[in-house]
Amino acid sequence: MIYVLVAILVVWLVCCGYAGYHKRFILFAGVALGGMGLNGLWMYFGFNAHPLSPPAVTAQAAVVMYAFSALGIGWFAGRMVRGFRESRVDPT
Repeated sequence: MIYVLVAILVVWLVCCGYAGYHKRFILFAGVALGGMGLNGLWMYFGFNAHPLSPPAVTAQAAVVMYAFSALGIGWFAGRMVRGFRESRVDPT
């Protein structure tokens, strides 16, 4: 089960990074809110945790930090790629 959860986390982080890479912040908002919702459901049904209990709030804060980190890394990578493409020397 842990492998499935880690795989879902990796796919979710790649989606957040993709949104940052292409500067699609509305897509990022949807992906991030979807991830927070799924995490909340997992905490509630999987661990029987109250949504406002300190461990659940901490887990949701971690989801937010993961999402913004992936967005920032994707945005920075996209900025570097666009910078390299703009600085390409024209052969003519």
